[in-house]
Amino acid sequence: MRVLLSTIGSRGDVQPLVALALALRESGQGVRFCAPPDFRGLVEGFGFEFVALGPELRGTASAGAVRPTVEQLRMLAKMSVDTQFATVPRAAEGCDVIVAGGYLQIAAPTVAELMGIAVVQATYCPIVLPSRHHAPPPLPGGGDAPSEEDDIADLWARDARRWNETWAEALNAHRVSAGLAPVDDVRGHILTERP
Repeated sequence: MRVLLSTIGSRGDVQPLVALALALRESGQGVRFCAPPDFRGLVEGFGFEFVALGPELRGTASAGAVRPTVEQLRMLAKMSVDTQFATVPRAAEGCDVIVAGGYLQIAAPTVAELMGIAVVQATYCPIVLPSRHHAPPPLPGGGDAPSEEDDIADLWARDARRWNETWAEALNAHRVSAGLAPVDDVRGHILTERP
């Protein structure tokens, strides 16, 4: 079996996939990586094939950064989704499954659907999974942190709306242009039914 491990994010998003890649290789599976270019040396240092995804991430955040506007988030979302749809299909060629690591693999489920291969959403922290036991993590530009008086179900509903407001237009443009139906629940589409 050949596996594409794809992620966008920091070392905390990449390093768990390196550990998975080592275990997969140990069991005789082929592995290819798709990650930010900052991590080429790390990934290739372990002998894995690497496809760069998106811009370099190191040094892009600053301590005094201003919270982006909703419109700026939508523009960044569109650029990210466009980059994913331009890169992930090429990286997934010859693979049997895509493991989408982290929370921002917007294109991975659609790419897998188009290619007729499996997709697995690997979530490193259960707080991103909808639950009646805890509130969702805050999204950039998503408003104030929840208070103890907030209803958890309402917070998760607002979280789903924010995901749709930020990502649905860009994701669905690619889906429709590929002949697929649009999704009305972006967060659910990304997480898949069995993350």
